[in-house]
Amino acid sequence: MANVGIVRSWTLEEFRRMKGTPKLGSFQAVDKETGEMRNFKSVVFVDSANPDPQTNKCFVGFSSNLGELTPAQYKAMKSELQVVELESGSFKLCKQGADSWVDLD
Repeated sequence: MANVGIVRSWTLEEFRRMKGTPKLGSFQAVDKETGEMRNFKSVVFVDSANPDPQTNKCFVGFSSNLGELTPAQYKAMKSELQVVELESGSFKLCKQGADSWVDLD
C-alpha cells in the first residue's frame, strides 16, 4: 500500500542544501490529542542567507515511527534519514525507504 499523504521527499543532505543548517530545538505547542500545552522537539533548518527571523526557519517534526532523536542519534543516523512533505504542508523526518511509514488502515 502506498504512503498516503506524502507529497514529496528529499534526502537529508538535499533538504539541508535547500533549507539551511539543521539544529535541534524544543518548542511549546498544543498537543492535538490532549488539548494541553507540551514541549515538542523538532529539527529546525535555519537559512543563514535569509536575515528575517520570521521566515528563515523550516520546522521538521519527528515521525511517530522514528520518535524524537538526541543530537548523537541524529548524527549517527543522518545517512539513513529523509524529510517528507505531507499533504498538510508540514514536514517530517523519517527513515529512508518504502517501508519507512507503517499503514494503520
